[in-house]
Amino acid sequence: MARQDGMLVGASSVSLKGKDFGELDAVAGPFTVRRSYDREIPESWAASVAGIDVGKRLSVWSCKPDLARLASKKLDERLREFVQSIPDSHAAVVTCWHEPDGKIRKGQFTLEEYLPAFRRFCEVVKSVGKPRVYTAQIVEAWSGQHPKKGTRYQDLWPGDGYVDVYAVDGYSNTGSGRDLWGPAVKFAALKDVPWGVAELGCAHKIDTSWMKAQTSYAARTSAGGDRERCAFLCWFSNPTGGVVPTPGTDPAARAAAKKISEKYYTDPDAFVL
Repeated sequence: MARQDGMLVGASSVSLKGKDFGELDAVAGPFTVRRSYDREIPESWAASVAGIDVGKRLSVWSCKPDLARLASKKLDERLREFVQSIPDSHAAVVTCWHEPDGKIRKGQFTLEEYLPAFRRFCEVVKSVGKPRVYTAQIVEAWSGQHPKKGTRYQDLWPGDGYVDVYAVDGYSNTGSGRDLWGPAVKFAALKDVPWGVAELGCAHKIDTSWMKAQTSYAARTSAGGDRERCAFLCWFSNPTGGVVPTPGTDPAARAAAKKISEKYYTDPDAFVL
């Protein structure tokens, strides 16, 4: 039976291909979602870093293809073939260039370069018509807490109809609960789409109380659509960016993550957005 009331809990891991994910899952799971990253658009889903998720868990996957080529439709055929290769039974949330707000602030590209490329990505994904493939926009919680023209949520929004779920990355150094996630939840509610947490982690040191507080907030907070709570929540168990891998190898964090995984366990095969 399809469920819109569950919240999937999972993680990324240090290995991009997920070679270490099984060990992390065993001590901090059972994980029902996995966050993964490719640079380019792979030849097929099986060849992607998310290929190992099929039959096991939902995928939250992102890529970083050339924006100009994507916007000019030069990547249409490759992207279409890639999405077509996703098994119909597999649930996946896909995006390109997660955290565009931070990348625009850093001068990696401009808003004018990002928006047409992101729109085209969503258009092509949706044109394939896969029953369990959803598009996402993934932004930083920080940008909602400190809005600045050009990287505000409303500036980055591609327009209604492109995005199925609004996801946000947040860390302990910028807050907790509503203070951390509230601006993104409010924006998702305004656009009438559900919300998810694509990256969640401790910034400077492991804090299991903070971990538990975030999952509690996510489980009781709805945004748009028909969902009663956050759709998915992924720990960032990776040191990229100088943060503390959460849960990483910390015994207390692993134990806390395991209790959270068990408490909110939702069958990924029954999950619908």
